[in-house]
Amino acid sequence: MEDKLAPRLEDYLETIYLIERENGVARVKEIAKARSVKMPTVTEVLKRLSERGFIKYEPYGYVRTTKKGKEYAEALYRKHEVLREFLMDVLGLSKERAEEEGCLMEHHLSKDTIRRIQKLTETLKEKGIRVEGED
Repeated sequence: MEDKLAPRLEDYLETIYLIERENGVARVKEIAKARSVKMPTVTEVLKRLSERGFIKYEPYGYVRTTKKGKEYAEALYRKHEVLREFLMDVLGLSKERAEEEGCLMEHHLSKDTIRRIQKLTETLKEKGIRVEGED
C-alpha cells in the first residue's frame, strides 16, 4: 500500500468500510458508536481521511469510501480475517482475543507475511494441527 495510513486511521477506514458494506453508507453517529468515541473525534478523523482521498465526506451527511479507500480497506480486512483465522483455528485463541490481537497485528505485517501465515494456517488445518493452551 503506497499511501500508508497510521494504524488509528486504518481502524477508522476499516470501520467505515464494514458499516458501508452492511448499510450502503456510513454515518458519523454509527462510526462513533462502533469505535466507542464521541462524534467530534470521528469528524476530525474523517477530515483527515477525506483530505488524503480515502473517503467522501460532507459534514452532516453520509460517509463513503472512495475507490482508493475501498481497495485499502478491503486489503486491510483480508489481513484481519487471515490473522483472526490463524489465531483462532491454529493457536486456539478465543474469538474476542483473536479479534483484538489480530487487529493489533494487521497494521504492522507485510502482504507477504500475511500470505505466508495464510498458507501455514491452511496447511496446519488440513493436517488437523492446532495448538492448545490457556487463553
